[in-house]
Amino acid sequence: MSMQLLNLVALASTLVASPAKAKSFHFTGYYAETCSCTAPCPCELTGLSKGCQGVGAFVFKAGSFDGVNISGSKAAYATGPGEWVMIYVDAPTAAKRKAVSAMMNAALAGFGKIESTRNAKVSLTMKNGHYVGSIDGGKVCSFETTPTLGGDKKTPLVYSNVNDPFHPTVMQGNNVGTHFDDGGHTFDLKDSNAFFNGSLSSSGKL
Repeated sequence: MSMQLLNLVALASTLVASPAKAKSFHFTGYYAETCSCTAPCPCELTGLSKGCQGVGAFVFKAGSFDGVNISGSKAAYATGPGEWVMIYVDAPTAAKRKAVSAMMNAALAGFGKIESTRNAKVSLTMKNGHYVGSIDGGKVCSFETTPTLGGDKKTPLVYSNVNDPFHPTVMQGNNVGTHFDDGGHTFDLKDSNAFFNGSLSSSGKL
């Protein structure tokens, strides 16, 4: 084997062995999610738990991923944890769409095979802990949540320091109703787990 070929083999081995460098993110905004679990869902609190299905949406008021501004962008997802993930991105520019797509892929990689990442109309509104979300005007997904109040009967239950850098603090909610139908995956959920946070301020590396 020639010296040149040996060098190429060594270079290829180095590239294969080197893991992708983690990229920095930070953002402010809000999010909500629902799933089929009985509350609370363990995936966010203690680690991935197979067997459930769920959806979620984010509004990024301000922030960046890998140095690219993502302000004014939104994203949503659907997943069967441990099996599959579908990602939807709604961003005002091509650069922001690319950055949000990469960020969501990195954030959700541990939840299963990323089956698709595509542009879509994402909506998420909130009022007093009550959230209404949709993908493509409800054609792909719609969901609604209400807060689950704690002992003071005024504020929702709160979980902090959870196993998710995207939202290390979440509030407990109830899934009023969720419908999802896309890519061969269809489910309808009701009276199950929901999490939300109306004032996210997250940062880290993915």
